[in-house]
Order: sequence, then structure tokens, then C-alpha cells
Amino acid sequence: MEDRYDHRAAERKWQQQWDESAPFRWTGDRTKRKFYVLEMFPYTSGHLHIGHARNYSMGDTLARLRRAQGYDVLYPMGWDAFGLPAENAAIVRGLHPREFTATARASMKAAMNRLGLSYDWSLEIDTSSAEYIQAQQRLFIRFFERGLVYRDANYVNWCPQCATVLANEQVIAGRCWRCETQVVKRHVPQWFFNIRAYADELLDGLDKLPDWPESVKNIQRSWIGRSHGTEIRFSDESGGTLAVFTTRPDTLFGCTFLALAPEHPWLNDRDLAPDVRTFRDEILLKSTEERALEEKRGVFTGHYAINPINGERVPIWVANYVVMDYGTGAIMAVPAHDERDFEFARAYGLAVREVVRDPSAPGDTLDHAYEGTGTLVNSGPFTGTASQVAADDISAALERQGQGKRTIQYRLQNWSISRQRYWGNPIPIVYCSECGAQPVPQQELPLLLPDAIDFKGTGSPLSRSAAYMTTTCPKCGGPAQRDPDTMDTFVDSSWYFLRFPTPHAVEPFDRETVDRMLPVDAYIGGIEHATLHLMYSRFIIKALRDLGLLGFDEPFVRLYNQGMVNDSTGRKQSKSLGNVVEPFEVIEAYGADSLRVYLLFTTAYNLGLNWSDTGPKDAQSYLNRVWRLAHRWESALRRNGAAVLDPSRCASGAAAELRTLVHHTIRKVTTDVERFQFNTSIAALMQLSNALYAFPADGDPAVAAGAIRVLLRLLAPFAPHFTEEVWEQTGGQGLVVEQPWPLVDEDALVGAVKEIAVQVNGRFMATLEVGQDANEPEIVEAARNHATVGQRLAGKNVRKTIYVPDRLINFVVA
Repeated sequence: MEDRYDHRAAERKWQQQWDESAPFRWTGDRTKRKFYVLEMFPYTSGHLHIGHARNYSMGDTLARLRRAQGYDVLYPMGWDAFGLPAENAAIVRGLHPREFTATARASMKAAMNRLGLSYDWSLEIDTSSAEYIQAQQRLFIRFFERGLVYRDANYVNWCPQCATVLANEQVIAGRCWRCETQVVKRHVPQWFFNIRAYADELLDGLDKLPDWPESVKNIQRSWIGRSHGTEIRFSDESGGTLAVFTTRPDTLFGCTFLALAPEHPWLNDRDLAPDVRTFRDEILLKSTEERALEEKRGVFTGHYAINPINGERVPIWVANYVVMDYGTGAIMAVPAHDERDFEFARAYGLAVREVVRDPSAPGDTLDHAYEGTGTLVNSGPFTGTASQVAADDISAALERQGQGKRTIQYRLQNWSISRQRYWGNPIPIVYCSECGAQPVPQQELPLLLPDAIDFKGTGSPLSRSAAYMTTTCPKCGGPAQRDPDTMDTFVDSSWYFLRFPTPHAVEPFDRETVDRMLPVDAYIGGIEHATLHLMYSRFIIKALRDLGLLGFDEPFVRLYNQGMVNDSTGRKQSKSLGNVVEPFEVIEAYGADSLRVYLLFTTAYNLGLNWSDTGPKDAQSYLNRVWRLAHRWESALRRNGAAVLDPSRCASGAAAELRTLVHHTIRKVTTDVERFQFNTSIAALMQLSNALYAFPADGDPAVAAGAIRVLLRLLAPFAPHFTEEVWEQTGGQGLVVEQPWPLVDEDALVGAVKEIAVQVNGRFMATLEVGQDANEPEIVEAARNHATVGQRLAGKNVRKTIYVPDRLINFVVA
């Protein structure tokens, strides 16, 4: 055995060996339990940053564990290759986006291989490939034929810098999620996925995902925004109707004006004064967030509506604080009981009429809006009724008159997928003056992008390509035009995980294979996609199920949101700050395994990690310590190559203690990796290493050798190159990656303790040590009495206690 570990030579050697022997190839062996582990596939930026390295090291460690445990493991990787950044980068560099993407993909793949990630590259997918384009266009057409995708002219979010439409989920604090330019509203025809048809199922389904972080589920609950209320129809004096949605129908007698969003279609059909049109156009240039921060402003339309409950004539205004994204885009303004309406009414001298008496401050003078409940006043026959009762009574009265109905509204809007850019999946629709919108025939798919394109000018680049745009109608054979837009890249990523098991199929996926391997058992990625990729993927799965193409309801069983890797001071890494850590430099200096061990050991997976320049060196020191340990016992390891820790040789003394610790470590590393507690797993391995150093030099060599063999097999998922090299240089048979996972000998743990992870709302709080024979009530009581857990539960309502035997307790609190 060499005196020192040469990480550069070893990593090159073992990466080549794995490439040649393909030990990570997914076999689809139906005799084994299936396991699908996946990280969110990356955008092809060409740069693998240190956050990627942390994320992928987690998935790779779990995949290696599951293979060793005998699972049929599907662990693929692919590329989110379409998108505006690639298009812009290519334009700046004078390249075609396809050329830029190919170069970026090759660079990132090389970086992944240098990390020793055990992907099955035979399953690699690229969303810009002809195969993927065709598969997605087939799905689009199926959605089109079933009415799940439709075209409509509507006010949408427009990024002036990117010159394209954005979905609501892609607008962050009023700015484009990509370039941070202020987003404005624009009225354009668009294709939409009817995601609102699944709003209830998307919301209620969150309760069936116990292994998702509560933070993600709460973000989605808020974004869907289900509200129970009443839709009330006001008639206008020109014979039209304006519908409003309210959660407070008890305040209807207090309505003194209606306020419309500037986008409201009612305004398109009315003769409006110039000042109304000017105001409307001005507000449409502002983002929703900008409008919310402004003082409440508006303009009277010159029109009136009739309150259906009392026949009162109320003016119709356009106001900057009313939006189309919730309700109907029109509100019944009740200044006495809504703070925004109160502020607006005071600014424009509109009436403020109290209709719900504040029980704590009765009186006729209002200096602010009272938004609570109470007893109705000034409300005709409903005066004196409690507001909760009046809400039902007034709603029932409106329903009897045919002027209202109890209903449910959602904050969630339908998903706009049209993008006015070149580098995306073309929308497979043609437009005929006689036949309307027609799907491209299946035999003509894939509809591919033209190679020659002019990026100068306004609008979609495809619209300026006559050769691309001009076609014939598939129905009547007459002249037709193609759709000039491409699909939102989030469409590409909303179903890619279905494609991996059969990446080259003509059909989007093989149902039998997909139904066996999915849903994904462990999915790893950032929380920033809670209302983007994760919401869209859930919708797509439910829609495909209803089309008869899938047999399951949710895409991901367990979701893990990894923490960010910051610089040493806690700042986000940025090229402009000059604080970016380059993985290649760290790998070259200390080795891929040292980087992996450092990233996994330093803190819990879901917490931020502040980079330490000494961290990889410390991890390298630990691996070198294991190397020296193997070197010390090399002759014993060569004589005991079977890697067996014989119980008969561990009856007493140091050997018995070591055997107990070995099997305790097997249990801890196994359970901790399964629950993503990599840091405590590595800590247990370090503890075992220390015990082996303390094992007497004159102790039984077979016992020491057996324990080291177990240590190497447990360490292999974290440090794969290193353990393969030690294994080979000490006479181990075969590859470590091909060794079965060590099993716990329960006899060795008699009288020992077991460790239970304690979570609150899915977040790790503490590790609890209890006796092997402790039952569930005893363990729950002990967890509640733990100092950290007890402090977190103090004063909170525990809605549910989830106990996974011998593994974890999760207290779900309100």
C-alpha cells in the first residue's frame, strides 16, 4: 500500500474504471425494490458552481446507499437547455444558441464527472433535442385536444428587457425573475394551461405529502389562495353587468362605489372620457407591486351601477389598487370596513357608511375602517343581525333574486406559456383564416426551429422568418401561418422526470415503466421553485393522469430543499463581489472526495453553509487519517479480504466494544443518510475511526480488519474514489460500489440505545437517544421533554404527531 493517498491519480483512475464497467447503469430489474433519486436538472449555463456540488453530492450519496442495499436505483441527469439566457449569451458571443448550449453542456458534464457522481449517462436527456421537442409537442397537442391548453387575449406580465411574457409565478416583487427589470402589463394573445381547473386538488393534495417541507406547502397554499365568498352581480345603467367577489357579503349595504382594475374588460366596451383612458394607460405601465406602494388613486368613469340589495345607485371608478389577479377584477368598495377603500374614499370625498358596529368602540364617527365582525347597522331588514349570520342571509337573498351566488375564488391564475423568443420549444399550432387554430399533424412532428434566424427587431424572432411562418392548413390545405411563439421553459421542466426511464421513445414516455418507477422517491432542489417548477409539475401529473396516461397523483414523494452555500461572511456568492468559490480549484487542491465530505459534514442539508477555506483541507485530513489506519492494518486486511467481522472473535474486552460500536455506526449511518442527515452520519464514521485508532496494537488483527472493511463500505457513498483506492490497495475483492451494504447485527446492540430524529414541521430539531425497547408513547413523551423540542412546541397547538418506528418523530404544529 502506498504511503500517501494521491487524490489526482486515484480520481482519474476510478472515474475511467466506472466509465468502462458501468456499475451505475439502471437495469430495470423488476425483482428488486425500485428507488428513483433525482436532483432538479440544471440550466445549461456552462458553469457548475459550489451550490451544485453540494446538491449533487447529497443525491449521489443516497443513490449509492440504495444500490448497495439492493434497490433498482434510477439516478439520471439531463439538461434544461432552452431559455432566454442561452439565447442572450449566444447573441453576445456571436454564436448560435445551439452551439452555446452544446459547449455549456459538455463543460458541466465534465465537472459532474470530476465530482464522481454516479449518474447513468445512458439516460441523459436534453430539452433542446429533436427527440424531446417531439415528445413535448405531442403532449401539447393532447392537452389542446382536451381543452387543457387554450388561447386567449389578455393582460399579461411583460418584461421590456427580455421582450417576452412572464407567468405570474415568474414575477418576483414586481420584477422579472431572470433580469430583474420592472414588469408591466400588456394586452396580447397568449396560450394558457388551465391550471386553475386543478386548484382544489393542488391545494388539498398538499395534505397528502407528509415528506415535503411545510415551508414549501405553505408557500403553495398561499399562492393558490382559496377563498370562500359570494359573487354579486351589479347591473350598470347601460344594460351590462359587473360581477364582484367578496368574502364579506354582510357589508353589502355599506357599498358606496365600485372600483375596477385598469385591465378590466368592461372598460373596453364603454365610451370613456380621455382622462379615464389616460389614467388607465398610465397604471398599466406599472407593476402590481408598484401600484400597491402608491397612494390610492383613481378616476370616475362617468358610469353608475345598481346595488342589488337596496337598489342604490353607486358610481363606477377605475382604481390603481384593484388587480385582475384575484376575484373578478372589480370590487364593491365598502370604505367603513376596508382600509384601502377608506383611504380612497377620503381622498375623493366618497361616502363612508358604517354597516357593522365595532362592539368595542360603538359610535357614529369613523376615523378608520373597522374590518372585524359585529352586529349590522344601517342594513335594512338585516339590521341587528350578527355579521356571520347576515353573510349567509344576504347571500341567500341574492341567490333567490338571481343576483348572486356563493362561490370560491383563487389567487392562482392560469399559466401563460407563450414566449416571444427563439430558443424554445415551438408551439405546434398553425392558423388558417378558414379553419382557425389547428395542431400540426403527428406525422409532421417534431416542428423544429429554423437554424437561420434574425435576432434584430421587435417581437418574436420566429415571426420574422417567412420560411418558417408560411405553411398550409392541415385541415383544408389552404395557406396558413405558424404560431410565432415558443413554450415557456418551465413546460420543459414540468415533466422531464417522466422521460428519463425511456429517453429515446417516440411517445413522451412508456406508461408501464413510468408507473413502476414513479413517483420520484427523493427529489432535491431549491425552495425558490415552490410556485414555479414544483407547482407546475404537480399540475402536469394530475392532468396526464386524467388523460389516462399515468396511474399516480403526485410527482415527488419526498422533497429536500438544500441550503445555499454562501461566502465566508454569509453573503451570497456573486461574480460582481469576487467571492465565488470554484469547485475545480478545490478539487484540484484537495480532491473531489474532500470537497464532498466537507459540504455534507459541515451543517444540516437544509441550512445555509458559509464557506471555509480550511474546510476541504480538514476533510482531506480525515480521509488521510483513514488511509493511515488502513496502512497500519494492511497485512491483516489482506489476510481477511472477506470483510467479515466475526462475532466469535468479539466475546469480550476491546473487541466486544468495537463490535458494538461498528453495528451502532451501521445503524446510524444507514438511518441518517435515509433521512438526509449526512452531517451526523459522517460524525459517526469519525467516531468509529477514532475507536479503531484506539484499538490495541496487540488486539485481534481479524477484528480490526473486519471493522475497517465495514468503515470503508459505510464511507464509500461519501468518498467513492478514496474508498475504492483503499479497498484495492488492501486486497479487497471487486469494487466497493459492488459490495452489499453492511447489515446490523441486533445481538451486538443488546443493552445499547437507538437514536430517533425529532422534527417540528419537517425540520430537524434534535436527536433523541432511547433504549432499544422503548415504545412509541415513551419515545413521544421523551421527545416533548427534550429542551430544544419543548421550547419549539411551547404555546403551540400540535395538530399531528407522526412517528416512523425506530427513525423519527415529526410534530406538526399550527
